[in-house]
Amino acid sequence: MKKKLFIKTYGCQMNVYDSARMADVLAPIGYETTDTPDGADMVILNTCHIREKAAEKVYSELGRLKPMQEAKKSDGGRMLMAVAGCVAQAEGEEIMARAPMVDMVFGPQTYHRLPEMVARASRAAGVKVLDTDFPAEDKFDHLPEEHVAGDVTAFLTIQEGCDKFCTFCVVPYTRGAEASRPVAAIVQEARNLTAQGVREVTLLGQNVNAYHGLAADGSEWGPGRLVRELAEIDGLDRIRYTTSHPRDMDDDLIRAHGEVPQLMPFLHLPVQSGSDNILKAMNRKHTADEYRRLVDRLRDARPDLALSSDFIVGFP
Repeated sequence: MKKKLFIKTYGCQMNVYDSARMADVLAPIGYETTDTPDGADMVILNTCHIREKAAEKVYSELGRLKPMQEAKKSDGGRMLMAVAGCVAQAEGEEIMARAPMVDMVFGPQTYHRLPEMVARASRAAGVKVLDTDFPAEDKFDHLPEEHVAGDVTAFLTIQEGCDKFCTFCVVPYTRGAEASRPVAAIVQEARNLTAQGVREVTLLGQNVNAYHGLAADGSEWGPGRLVRELAEIDGLDRIRYTTSHPRDMDDDLIRAHGEVPQLMPFLHLPVQSGSDNILKAMNRKHTADEYRRLVDRLRDARPDLALSSDFIVGFP
């Protein structure tokens, strides 16, 4: 008999991708996703630490879920409760201390070990599992093929982590250092997705244009070269990527915007502030004028390019 799995996802597209992969990892041990936590056998809160009061939102959600967990127990069952993602990575031990109802806490680099965690937590009530390591092995080497259930669009992670250490950002501490997946693994995943009917992929990374993956011949590819390779896949009609850093927008990727028809004429490029003093305080290591010149180069390559950005107002 299938067990019901409910995953609530907070935050960025990377978390959406991670939640889908968690479901893929748990499917072989009998879990299928459901749209409601009521009556679920496992609930995972896949959290984001970027927004203010992120942790308090998690505790509030746990409070709402507690009666459902108790009702499940009264009926002779058990609802495993897990907190995943960046809040889990940053505040794992505190979550365990403040929320005894939680059975598992694990960070974004460890969800490939979910079946093992579930087995440990399921042995007996009161067994707690905390896994917030940055493992030596690549989690992507241990994930099953992604299933997209007839969707025409899909996310595809190519890079994780960040080395920039902007003063407002927790990502280097919750996702770790920049790491890029090998070219062959990305291309194979893209082929698997198109075989399932996907026609548009969004390449994901905390710093996606910092991608520097190894190819089969030992050379290192940047994001522009990767985009060109993916554009050769039959059936892959549209390619997007997010989120970029101005310091990593290299010449080859800019040229790709003008040369690769499958690369959509849209770019999300956060500037964060128009003040050089504030940018310096943010440790962004670019100026407002450098950002404007970069936009000019992008417009030269693709005049119809649409741009979006992020701005932090009232930076302290």
